[in-house]
Amino acid sequence: MPELPEIETVKLQLRKVLIGQKLLESKFPQLAGKKVVGIERKGKVLLINFGPGLDLGFHFKMTGQLIYEAQGKRIVGGHPTEDFVNKMPSKHTRAVFHLSGGTLYFNDQRMFGWIMLNPKFVDKLGPEPFELSVDQFISLISKRKKPIKLVLMDQEIISGVGNIYANDACWEAKVNPRRLANTLTAKQYHDLYIGVVRVLREGIKYGGATAVDAKYIDLHGLGGHYQEHFRVYDREGEMCHRGDGIIHRFELGGRGTYYCPKCQV
Repeated sequence: MPELPEIETVKLQLRKVLIGQKLLESKFPQLAGKKVVGIERKGKVLLINFGPGLDLGFHFKMTGQLIYEAQGKRIVGGHPTEDFVNKMPSKHTRAVFHLSGGTLYFNDQRMFGWIMLNPKFVDKLGPEPFELSVDQFISLISKRKKPIKLVLMDQEIISGVGNIYANDACWEAKVNPRRLANTLTAKQYHDLYIGVVRVLREGIKYGGATAVDAKYIDLHGLGGHYQEHFRVYDREGEMCHRGDGIIHRFELGGRGTYYCPKCQV
């Protein structure tokens, strides 16, 4: 699933080409003739602004992606698949936006994602880790009686942290992802805050992750590279980077969860 770093990468890329362009045709008639004023991100939601009260929201969910094509060149982002390099539109294309300078395609294989004008969903999102001090972060999570990994992924508590980065942040703090959030030590709370911010910033630096189901395809440099820096995610059976344990995998909240039983307690 595209997480905060992946959507941030899409935002930064599209800002370079979409701002100032006029929307000529889409399934949103109220946006016809409007110009793109700005592009923002809230948690995992991408927002294209067409003026006051006109935010077009994209939630990528598990398999969403955006592809912008103009003059034979592409900008791609989101869930990496062959669509990144194949002819558009494809069988996975759910919406097409014809702009004055190019075309934007929203693809979604499993159709869990959505596009919505002025989505109320974003009003329910919690603050992002980058917006919090360590004390504010601790205040938000330290009284929760749920496994710490699930708390980190609860978008109404803290927005933007998904499965990949929650796994790696727990490793950074030497915290077992099953530990109840209200049972961590003062040092673990502090280290977890540092870890969350660190892995998210690293994810942005490397353009997000191209993980697991995209390994079969050469994306010609269009995918992210955070997967080359995974701490524990998708590393079941491999040696822990701390050199004293083997990475284990289990299910938690319906998601694959990875940790080192030697160093994460």
